[in-house]
Amino acid sequence: MSATDRDKAIPPQTFLRLLFSLALPISLQFLLINSMAVIDILMIGRLHDAAVAAVGIANQFVFIFFVIQFGVHSGIAIFTAQYWGKDDLSRIHQLSGLGILAGFAIGSVFAGAALFFPAAVISVFSSDAQVVRLGAGYLRIVGFSFVPFCVTFSFMTNLRSMGFAGVPLISSIVAVVVNIVLNYCLIFGNLGFDAMGVTGAAIATCTAKLIETGLLTAIIYLKPYPLAASVKKMLSFDFAFVKRVAVTCWPVFLNEFFWVTGVSMYKLVYARMGTPSIAAVNIVATFEEFLFVPFFGIFYAGSILIGNSIGAKRYERAFAYGKFMLLVQLPMAIGAGLVLILCRHFILGFYNISTATYDNAFYLMLTTGLVFWTKTTNFTTVVSVFRGGGDTKFGFFMDLSAVWCIGVPMAFTGAFLLHWPVYGVMALIALEEMFKLIIGLPRFFSKKWIKDLVADTQTSPGEIS
Repeated sequence: MSATDRDKAIPPQTFLRLLFSLALPISLQFLLINSMAVIDILMIGRLHDAAVAAVGIANQFVFIFFVIQFGVHSGIAIFTAQYWGKDDLSRIHQLSGLGILAGFAIGSVFAGAALFFPAAVISVFSSDAQVVRLGAGYLRIVGFSFVPFCVTFSFMTNLRSMGFAGVPLISSIVAVVVNIVLNYCLIFGNLGFDAMGVTGAAIATCTAKLIETGLLTAIIYLKPYPLAASVKKMLSFDFAFVKRVAVTCWPVFLNEFFWVTGVSMYKLVYARMGTPSIAAVNIVATFEEFLFVPFFGIFYAGSILIGNSIGAKRYERAFAYGKFMLLVQLPMAIGAGLVLILCRHFILGFYNISTATYDNAFYLMLTTGLVFWTKTTNFTTVVSVFRGGGDTKFGFFMDLSAVWCIGVPMAFTGAFLLHWPVYGVMALIALEEMFKLIIGLPRFFSKKWIKDLVADTQTSPGEIS
């Protein structure tokens, strides 16, 4: 380990204080973001199965957009965290500009598909005419928010990497309040508005996202926060800098792209198993994402602490942070899985769904609860440790092989060869998580993931470990 390490040990209580000071506002923001999806599904669930399936499928496309955007901006945030540790603000401004440009390019493609070909997108996942019609209408409206929301993604991830995790929380609170109020008014026709059903939910979501973007931008520049910079400063990067960032970021982008396309293949399989199957999956997935909320805060807070430590050349501290991360999340994950299992009847009692959908969702919750801890452990190694440490290629190849060599083949085998019910198919897909555990943990203990990306001469894993 490098001789520049100035503090080779850190008390667990110090780590926990630092971790949760960052994790709490991040988790609260994820809670607010995911509560929008939960509230949408709960309200739409009062209509009928087709509405639940339509909104769920449309949001799968939105989810793909979000995950790919996350891949771009989280890759850039690796550098932001290390440059913040190095106290180089000019480079952070350039990273912000790079992120917004890349986000606009991707957002334009998704917006084009949502606005001009929404029925074709929904038809990939469902052949039910009513589901396609409702989903296409929802997607066409929500698509207007894609390009503007790229600005929010860039500012949000960079602020977190700089330790200002509470700033994006303000705009998210306002967005959630707007979404809830408009959902109440537009879905069911309350307070003098016409009842618009799925269309009303789409208008509420799109409006909330646009307000969130404008408000976050105003907060950053009116304060102003260190991230505030002119367009000229944000675009002052040269080709050598772009190349240096791209070498590390492309595996993160590809990681998220191939992961989310793999997950979309799972949804395609579920949808082809029938409307009761995909409706049940959408219900359970919404609550699984809700359970992930506190863990997302821990994942990203840990990544920030690890990146800041490496940027300040405190490599041993970065490794210690990784060990603490793995230990902290495990009992929390086991407890969260048990909560999902024990609360199945209570949760499903809110829905006006068919018996087949109810039974599928009931057993899906059991499967999800049992494997929840494996997912959080793998998220910790990939998102917190490998990405925070700059080892993006290993995380990419691990996820790629797990999803496409194990998960996707298992999905098709279970559904179309074995003809298992949807919860059996999900159990087969979970084998990919066990594979990632087997190869991810040894990589962590090897310390080869510690890479100093912002040093004048970049350090190789061998020099650090």
